[in-house]
Amino acid sequence: MNGREKEYFKAIQWIDSLNQNKIIPGLTRITKLMDCLDNPQNRLKIIMVGGTNAKGSTCHNLNYNLSKVGVRTGCFTSPHLHSIRERIRIGNKEITIDEFTKAIFNLKHIDEEHSIGATYFEILTALAYSYFNDNKVDYAIMEIGLGGEWDAVNIGNPEIAILTTLGIDHVDYLGHTIEEIAMTKAKIIRERTLLITGWEKEYHQHIPKCQSLDYSKNIEEWINLVFQKLEIKAPIEIISIPGRFEKFKNFTLDVAHNEQAMSYLIEKDSDYEHIIIGILSDKNAKNILKILPIKANIMVCNLPISRSNSSQELYRIAKSMSYSCSEYDNVKEAMNNVKEQKTLVTGSFYTVSEGRQYLELKGHSEL
Repeated sequence: MNGREKEYFKAIQWIDSLNQNKIIPGLTRITKLMDCLDNPQNRLKIIMVGGTNAKGSTCHNLNYNLSKVGVRTGCFTSPHLHSIRERIRIGNKEITIDEFTKAIFNLKHIDEEHSIGATYFEILTALAYSYFNDNKVDYAIMEIGLGGEWDAVNIGNPEIAILTTLGIDHVDYLGHTIEEIAMTKAKIIRERTLLITGWEKEYHQHIPKCQSLDYSKNIEEWINLVFQKLEIKAPIEIISIPGRFEKFKNFTLDVAHNEQAMSYLIEKDSDYEHIIIGILSDKNAKNILKILPIKANIMVCNLPISRSNSSQELYRIAKSMSYSCSEYDNVKEAMNNVKEQKTLVTGSFYTVSEGRQYLELKGHSEL
């Protein structure tokens, strides 16, 4: 490992220490941080993407299609599969090791000097807004991490917003009903925002007043509407994205991690002999597991994160629903027990990350 890589991993070590796996909603810390940076988000044209599912896929596809027609885009997504730098890119190029390292140490200095106590996600959000402003992007595509109202990304003011789908998720933070969740997620909207949404019309009442509202049902239609708003005439191409219904040999890998996403995934294909699954503890594991085809062997795994549901708990739930089930310490161990049978790897980004590492798929390492 050379010197620049050592510094890079020092930067990652510091940001990893900032309660990466702890969710602390609120805009107080990000407001202080952005003030210290002279509020670069206020000098950007922002396309903000919120909702429950398909946020990352929408951002990646919008970034790809706008870049293809010559629009200089910044794209901020979360979480990442392998490298933290996946989250921040201009066009199709990730932020470099040197740029990332320099920016993180600058933010570390600001955070400590002003006793801000910023979180992992807030530091990365500040980095993205600052980096995109420094590089004079035409549009910053910003994915909401969790919810909307109190998400750090919401420090920006979207010219265009996309609310993708609406479902039950993160109930400990967003509310226990679909209406409560809708109200929280819709708080990314401003009076001058041009809104595009896949939400059913019965939930539009929870959306604040905005300049315009267009309803459509899928990623291609949402991107077409963005192009119309920007007066761009070009065909839309939907690209494949790592970890989204990704196929390699007998494996399919998908980051579905809530009921709505899992239902959509299983509707596309349910003919699996094995399903390798790990689920975080803030998800409704029972509701997710009951969507899986009863004929499949469910291979439950621990994940390398403190927020992981234990394999023992997942095994207990699956057995109580009469699934054929086996238990593993990690995803690698489960994949080692699969031969040529058709197998789905799913349940979270962490499950798919470990699966891609096992298969040594493109981009599977930090560097």
